Amino acid sequence: LALVFGIILASVFSINAQNADSAPKSDKVVSNLTTACQLTPDQVNKVKPIVDSFLKTKAENKQKYANDEDGLKAADKANKENFKTQISAVLSADQKEKFKEYLQEQKEKKAANKE
Repeated sequence: LALVFGIILASVFSINAQNADSAPKSDKVVSNLTTACQLTPDQVNKVKPIVDSFLKTKAENKQKYANDEDGLKAADKANKENFKTQISAVLSADQKEKFKEYLQEQKEKKAANKE
């Protein structure tokens, strides 16, 4: 019984730690988007839950497809497309162009880090 309780307690702390870890990342992404796209305070309030959902789904996919690289790639691609669609719905035409530029910069940074 003590062992079961210990396992449950450990998993609760693990889940809370994962959520705590994603909060700073979420804030960083929202901050970067705010700067890159010049978001209004109202837009920030709309973008934050989209970013939170994107990061949560990304983490869930990583666990769900831990042994399936192709499945993970497909799930992450679908998640990213959904993210882009939802963010674009909040942006003006000018901001959409800035968002595209931001995504391209992020893609280039990621590619540079892999080298």
